[in-house]
Amino acid sequence: MRSKRLGCFTSTGIIATIITLIAITGVAFASGGAMFSPGKLNADQGPVLGGISSHAEIAGDCKLCHTAPWQPETMDGRCIVCHANISGELGNLNFIHGKLYKLDPGAQCRDCHPEHNGSHAMLTVIEEWKFPHQVTGYLLDGHQAKAGDEAFLCRDCHGDDVTTFDSSACNDCHSQANMTFMLDHHLAFGGTCLNCHDGVDTYGNDFSHNKFAFSLTGSHVLALCSQCHLGSTKIADLKVAPQTCFACHQTDDPHAGSLGQACESCHTSESWKAVQYDHNLASFKLVGMHMKVACRECHADDLFKETLTECFACHQQDDLHEGRFGTECATCHNPNSWANWIFDHNLATFQLTEKHLNVECESCHTSGYRGTPMDCVSCHQKDDRHEGQFGKNCAECHNTGGWGDVNFDHGKFTGFALTGQHASVYCESCHTKGVYKGTPTNCYGCHAAKDAHNGHFGPDCTTCHNTSGWKNVTFDHNSTSFKLNGKHQNVSCTTCHVNGVFKGTPSNCYACHANKDAHTGQFGKDCGTCHTTSGWGGVAFNHANTGFPLNGRHSSVQCNSCHASGVYKGTPKNCYVCHASRDAHSGQFGTDCGACHSTNGWGGASFNHNNTGFPLSGRHNNLSCNSCHANGVYQGTPANCYACHANKDNHGGRFGTNCGACHSTNGWGNASFDHNITSFPLVGNHRNASCESCHRNGVYQGLATSCAACHRDEHDGKNGTDCERCHSPNGWGD
Repeated sequence: MRSKRLGCFTSTGIIATIITLIAITGVAFASGGAMFSPGKLNADQGPVLGGISSHAEIAGDCKLCHTAPWQPETMDGRCIVCHANISGELGNLNFIHGKLYKLDPGAQCRDCHPEHNGSHAMLTVIEEWKFPHQVTGYLLDGHQAKAGDEAFLCRDCHGDDVTTFDSSACNDCHSQANMTFMLDHHLAFGGTCLNCHDGVDTYGNDFSHNKFAFSLTGSHVLALCSQCHLGSTKIADLKVAPQTCFACHQTDDPHAGSLGQACESCHTSESWKAVQYDHNLASFKLVGMHMKVACRECHADDLFKETLTECFACHQQDDLHEGRFGTECATCHNPNSWANWIFDHNLATFQLTEKHLNVECESCHTSGYRGTPMDCVSCHQKDDRHEGQFGKNCAECHNTGGWGDVNFDHGKFTGFALTGQHASVYCESCHTKGVYKGTPTNCYGCHAAKDAHNGHFGPDCTTCHNTSGWKNVTFDHNSTSFKLNGKHQNVSCTTCHVNGVFKGTPSNCYACHANKDAHTGQFGKDCGTCHTTSGWGGVAFNHANTGFPLNGRHSSVQCNSCHASGVYKGTPKNCYVCHASRDAHSGQFGTDCGACHSTNGWGGASFNHNNTGFPLSGRHNNLSCNSCHANGVYQGTPANCYACHANKDNHGGRFGTNCGACHSTNGWGNASFDHNITSFPLVGNHRNASCESCHRNGVYQGLATSCAACHRDEHDGKNGTDCERCHSPNGWGD
């Protein structure tokens, strides 16, 4: 009978199993978990994230990326720990990660970014995943299959690195299909394909130009894009192409610019030869017989600009009047016919009225029409009964109704209107012996013998008298250079005009009032500066006219506060002369009180520190003055930082006294030190090291700058101390 065997559950089997597990665990521990790794991690150096610059630096520490099944965390969460910026991109549709996450919230990092494929394997591989290419802004709708009906692969456009793209990939592929087109297309629009193409040919063969302001019609439909958009290398260039005819067709202009640049006034997009011009758009409208005239009869040699529009320019040879009526044919003729004419004499400078209307043209126009005299006497000299005394202008008394209808307006025609007693005087009283010309029109010419003033007031009697009579006298003193107002109006004439003398009477105040000058001449002789004719007491002095206007508290100060003992001339105008005894600054700010104070009072002071050599900024703005200006001393206050802040120097003077090299007036904590100004500029990984890593115990001066001074030598000095022969600041592995 066979005995029942326990196999591995025997004591020997159990011991062997334990020994085997211990051996496996030891090997796994000794190899750092490498025995479970599917392959090497990528060792290519990149930016420092989470303290490392490549995945290979954490090889063996699997838990940094992988999670145990019983842990709530995910591998994606572990990725985010280092790649922290991706967390923000996932919620932002402006980034590819944000667009991918919106399309597939269940997508994992390793779907696109595999690892353990080797030290230099690609970290972005999307060949095996249906990548939504539209998130890049370029759709693959038109790139599903190549010319041979073979499916496109990522490497066809991106090569070995899907994160890069070169437009030469487009050119290589499309040149195989149509080399001639690609050469022309590159010459016209450049080789940066993605500037215009989006994968669905928005601007391709199905593009409709009619969606834009410039619709294509007529011959424009057949034009190549490059004929208008040559040299446009991006969409923005296409949109700013000029839209005026002249911009493209200037070289086709047979008019050489003589008709301007608005080609559409005559031409259409159908053809240059389909011309139709509306002459009404020009300043010369075509009417009557002009509408039947061929263009070249007026526009010889195809010249259109500056074509003369006067009738005579074209019709001089048709002028039957041989120029006697001038060159303005339209005065009598119209464009309907030469024979259809009518002359309106009212358009001439000599209009026909009453009896002139019935006179034959030849009665006046005896030798043609031009130069016909228009004055009365040229025709009617033989009818002049006045023998020329009234001149040649018969119309002053007569009119075209007939010689007997006479009306002489003495005021209108002679300049001497008859008023008052003059209106009833006989003509012969003034015009003796029938003489009219040369009769004097001034009063004195007739009335000199009746001058009771013996010429004192001159020969102009109308100054006081009028034509109503000698006794109706009124003298307007305002007609002289000295008008009477105020108390002057009540003064009798003889008070100023002594002994009946009127001419030469002085008109200045001082001539009459010198003996009443209470100011003894200090204000000069022009009393009117302060006083008026209303009386001496009504004084109004405008201090602004002195060059020292009174404002603020000065306006309420009594005159004698500044003008002591009644002295006005020579009074000083600067503040310090009056206020020196009140200078609380003891002269430290000079004598120009107005730099800080105003006339509104001493307390309303405003000092602009920017006018000094030390403008206030940052926290300096909030300091009280005595924080810097102790004991009221302002002049000579030092302007360097150290003078005030030496007792706050945490660096013990090791950085010198120019605090502003690192600090600003916004506060001590907001410091910025540029290490590049020292003899040891920071590059590579040095830029991310904390200050205390090198400057231990707050020591900055006198530190050694060699590598070996800071870095432990893993070669135990075998390769010397010049680490830079092999290593760089970018990392020991570089």
